[in-house]
Amino acid sequence: MTGGVLVLWDVDHTLVDAGGVGVRAFQAAFRQVFGRDDEATNLPPMAGRTDRAIAIDLLRANGIAEPDRHLEEFRTAAELALLELEGDLRAHGRALPGAAAALTALSRTAAVQTLLTGNIRAFAETKMRVYDLARHLDLDIGAYGWAHAVRARLVDLARTAARDRHDREFAGRATVLVGDTPLDVEAALASGAGVVGVATGRYGLDDLRTAGAHTVLPDLTDTGAVLAAIEVAAGSAR
Repeated sequence: MTGGVLVLWDVDHTLVDAGGVGVRAFQAAFRQVFGRDDEATNLPPMAGRTDRAIAIDLLRANGIAEPDRHLEEFRTAAELALLELEGDLRAHGRALPGAAAALTALSRTAAVQTLLTGNIRAFAETKMRVYDLARHLDLDIGAYGWAHAVRARLVDLARTAARDRHDREFAGRATVLVGDTPLDVEAALASGAGVVGVATGRYGLDDLRTAGAHTVLPDLTDTGAVLAAIEVAAGSAR
């Protein structure tokens, strides 16, 4: 089962619910970098988007000219803010039901597992550590949302890193993305990957089907169904 497949897991609302702590870290970073008392209340859409794209829109919406000039300073401040909020991350967030079991079960197959997430890498790694989900993931071959503003561009970054690590290709549907938004689905389809839609975020099963997911799940609680869905999404790549 799932032999030779690269599985790319989304983070927020697929594996975890961080309780809004990431948003608070971005707001704290805005205050730190720009010295303003407001909390950057003009928040852009976030679901399924990369943190790089979100940061650019956040700065622009709150009156910061030439936001690209401030991105690295903003990222550093956001990473420090998230560390300071780790207690809140533990108190108000959680691993979603079935996430740990799914990762463990998949680790017993020939699949390679990592993340493809809109998160800044430090955000993603902190969430995996806090919610005890990191042990079966090769985080060094993951693709993170600061590398490019467009999520679809992240898929080939993960494929290349996995190829270099494992000395084999993960072309087409030998890569399977698991995520909770139509933008996850779009990223997979744009790169020829398979995709499993999981309706644990703001989008329902019909939304994910309409977006083009190869298969959909209500959640990750049925481990057997998760493995079967990845098999379906992998299609003829098995």
